[in-house]
Amino acid sequence: MQAWIDSIATPVADVAELDAILASEPPKGVTLVSDDGRRTLHVNFYGGRSGLYWETEADLLLAWGPVPPGAPAGQVVDDAEYAYDNPWFALPDDAEPFEITATQARRATHEFLHTGGRPTNVQWVVKP
Repeated sequence: MQAWIDSIATPVADVAELDAILASEPPKGVTLVSDDGRRTLHVNFYGGRSGLYWETEADLLLAWGPVPPGAPAGQVVDDAEYAYDNPWFALPDDAEPFEITATQARRATHEFLHTGGRPTNVQWVVKP
């Protein structure tokens, strides 16, 4: 995997290397690119909150929020309006859509590093 910050690529082979890159919470975010260059996870940090953006040839998705207890993992809705009406997309108290905690963002990056696939610890909506 490659981690891009300010147009500089850094190879990432393990969680320790990834955590070292994420530790500084770069203000312009980090773009993680799969080894084959076909899947991308963009991570932005905003203090205690974070945002994720997933990109493939077929998908442009925004992380809606964490997966609520009992909800199936990896869910995607076509429009944010549907997420508001979908009980599986309920957000924790005081949470804003499209924001997750920095811990959840890091967990998503670890999953991407290990699987190369879209993280399942958050739910996704199609980017308008």
